[in-house]
Amino acid sequence: MDPDPSSPLVIVALSLVASAFFSGMEMAFVASSRLQTELNAQQSLRGKVVAFLSDHPQLFIATMLVGNNLALVICGMESGEYLSNQLFGVTGWQSSPQPMLVLATQTLLTTAVVLVLAEFLPKSLFHASPNKWLHTLAYPLLVLFAVLAIPAWIIMTLSKALLRPFVSGQINVDVDHLGAHDLDHFLKGVSGRMEPEQELEHELQILQNALDLPDIQARESMVPRNEVVGVEASIGLADLQKTFAETGFSKLVVYDGDIDHIVGYVHAKDLFRRPESLREILHPTFVVPEPMAGDVLLKQFLSRRRHLAVVVDEFGGTAGILTMEDIVEELLGEIEDEHDQVDDLSETQLDSGAWRVPARKEIRALNDSHDWRLPESDAYDTLGGLVLDELGDIPATGTVLELETVRLVVREVADNRIEWVEVSPVL
Repeated sequence: MDPDPSSPLVIVALSLVASAFFSGMEMAFVASSRLQTELNAQQSLRGKVVAFLSDHPQLFIATMLVGNNLALVICGMESGEYLSNQLFGVTGWQSSPQPMLVLATQTLLTTAVVLVLAEFLPKSLFHASPNKWLHTLAYPLLVLFAVLAIPAWIIMTLSKALLRPFVSGQINVDVDHLGAHDLDHFLKGVSGRMEPEQELEHELQILQNALDLPDIQARESMVPRNEVVGVEASIGLADLQKTFAETGFSKLVVYDGDIDHIVGYVHAKDLFRRPESLREILHPTFVVPEPMAGDVLLKQFLSRRRHLAVVVDEFGGTAGILTMEDIVEELLGEIEDEHDQVDDLSETQLDSGAWRVPARKEIRALNDSHDWRLPESDAYDTLGGLVLDELGDIPATGTVLELETVRLVVREVADNRIEWVEVSPVL
């Protein structure tokens, strides 16, 4: 009885499906969010299966490679016989009058089909929603993992033995712990699936801010030196009370001689204790350098149990002050207090399409909220600093600065300080 000529085609099709499955699952595993996997494990049995596989990444990848290679070998063998018969009427390339032509044709056609159907398409498809595919196919994946784990482990062991003379130290790529990058990956994935009006709800924004905290420096969050309100250490309590009433602040720094010698700060509520001198209610501060990272600052505030830090420049002079609230605002967003009522940092769009922006506004914040692509530098943090750095002098009102992406016009200058700048995007 002659064999069914369609049988090789069925085997080729099944082997291509198997190869596509293994290739896609390998891509899904590599591209998946580890944090999402751990969250799914707490909600369903499928999630627990995926989490178990994720705990053995090296062995899992090896099983997928073994399965994929087995499928490709079967596909190559059967497709060769089928193509030889259908295209050249021979049972094998060796029996053909032109064996190299037959072999080249088989190789090119099979490679093209495998690359498209078993590599590019499944990997692109599985990469788009990796956790979804892992969760959906968790049970067949577990069965195949169990079947192929032993041969995969043998191949892994042999590979390590061959690599050991060339690689120093222990060869181990398993990942056991979640890191900040896993959380960042998870947040970006969640926000990417949200509708525009739902994007980055408050809870997700707090988590994202926490990840960004190490990139924020003390000088970006501090109250600059020229806006620090303080009192002399020798001030009388009556004058201190009057200063609190005039400024509206709840805290004032105390200095000895000048602002470069801050000795502490006082809180308005402490006056209700009826102290006999300012020294009785003086709270200590601590000193931090301008480049100190936000996460380190938060740890310093908590470990020292302090609420106000003095930020110093490279010469040891006071660059500004920083409170615990300033760091918390980087996590939770703006918290209104007496300082925020005095300092209006909001931008206003004019009828001309230009924007009226306070010079104290940070470049980083402006680039996040507008497509202005303002140049950033370690030499300045604010819009006013950018203008001073570009001009090299204190500008007069009406000074125009042309940049590559925007046109800046200084609209207000007071006490040698730029107050407001008009920003017009260059079309």
